[in-house]
Amino acid sequence: MSATVAQAVKVLEVRARHNPALAEAVAYLSEEAEGPEDPFTEVSTGVLLAAQLVNERRLRERRRAADASCLDTADVVAVLRSINDRKGVDRRRRRGQLLGWRAGTRTLHPDWQFDRRRGETRQGLPVVLAALREATADPEAADQLMKEAREDLDGRSLAELFAAGRVETVVRLIQASAEQS
Repeated sequence: MSATVAQAVKVLEVRARHNPALAEAVAYLSEEAEGPEDPFTEVSTGVLLAAQLVNERRLRERRRAADASCLDTADVVAVLRSINDRKGVDRRRRRGQLLGWRAGTRTLHPDWQFDRRRGETRQGLPVVLAALREATADPEAADQLMKEAREDLDGRSLAELFAAGRVETVVRLIQASAEQS
């Protein structure tokens, strides 16, 4: 057993002592490593509770990561010299000239869209956004596509390529990813 797996098992043992639902979920998973005989068998409340807790934690982590790499509407107004109010940001987003999505009471805009030195969106953004819309209707998925480290780019992301001014390459790679899905 590798050191990482052994460490994970020790952490689970300690946490399971204090959390009966986690203990039940770990026991369920270990007993059913190859899957249940009847896939429609009811899963116990403890297992469901543990799965729900894991999902909630993942959502919180995802929101924190999005908050760290996004600007809210007020921040966008501060960055873009050509816009002086929230309505201007909303108008651009509705026209497909900015990518953004609602997160509670805020609207988040991925920071890779902006060239802070120029006080404007990056050159070629409308073309990139059009390609992203063809790839997915989900703005958060589009953001993830742009930020994901890619093996074919030596660990760089499409957002990094876009920041370097390689708009045509970014568009081609987005279109290729849309064709694969």
